[in-house]
Amino acid sequence: MPQASARRRAVVALLAAALVAGSALAQDAPGTTKSCESAKRKIEREQKSLTAAADNIARDRHARETCASRSVCARYDSAIAGTEKRRSRLEARLARFKVEAVAACGPPPPA
Repeated sequence: MPQASARRRAVVALLAAALVAGSALAQDAPGTTKSCESAKRKIEREQKSLTAAADNIARDRHARETCASRSVCARYDSAIAGTEKRRSRLEARLARFKVEAVAACGPPPPA
């Protein structure tokens, strides 16, 4: 039982930290609109998918280098090709979402 209560405390602490971080983000950008927030979420989601695709390609390429049978190597080749096609589609969507975000939120501040 002590582990369960420690786990609960950890979960509560993480949730509290997330709430504090979320409220701090909301205070940083008080003039953001709903469409702007939606556009930002789309970009984040697409970047996460793009990162996952790149990780999958790297993992499959590494496995392809060590495969032993022709059929397994062929499966890795097709998986790599499919993921590369998916990655190019994701990159195109990400570019489109960035354009939509600029239209919804305005240009990003100069760095």
